[in-house]
Amino acid sequence: MEWLLFTYWLPAEPSRKRVFVWRQLKKMGALSTEEGGWLLPKREPLSTNIADIARSVEEMGGTTNLYTVTHFSEAQEQRAIARFQQEREREYAEIIKECHKTLGHIERERQEQQFNFEEVEELEGDLEKVKRWYSEAGKRDFWEVNARNEVEKLIREAEASLADFTQKTYETLQNTQQEPDTK
Repeated sequence: MEWLLFTYWLPAEPSRKRVFVWRQLKKMGALSTEEGGWLLPKREPLSTNIADIARSVEEMGGTTNLYTVTHFSEAQEQRAIARFQQEREREYAEIIKECHKTLGHIERERQEQQFNFEEVEELEGDLEKVKRWYSEAGKRDFWEVNARNEVEKLIREAEASLADFTQKTYETLQNTQQEPDTK
């Protein structure tokens, strides 16, 4: 397997430049190495994205090195893959927590009978945030770790629960509007 190894240097100040590059590398799913480099599997669109980051670093007055590593020992490669998988497992664990929070929020609103449009919109926003996060994490999940299946299951469960809550809200509001005025 081929890998990309990226190193860069930027002045310490302003720190926002270094933070920007760090965020871009993390967003791609790059793995920080002990030697200060960043490792990615060599595949598209990662190769293009890392080249874009290299250009940005140089435009900010820094220097970069981008290497294609064609040989790791079997042990090195397995360690690298295991670290990538651990990162995704950790990220998916956070998404699972958010899914449980969203499911709990829907259930609380159902129990409190908060059947109103504003609540539906808030719950939809919560679920969309989780789905966006999952989508981004999936782009970084180069080896499709097991926790991915649990996230997908919980998202489907939240979607079904929200659809049911939305239907109940619609029915409740329709019934309220159709009741004759008894004054």
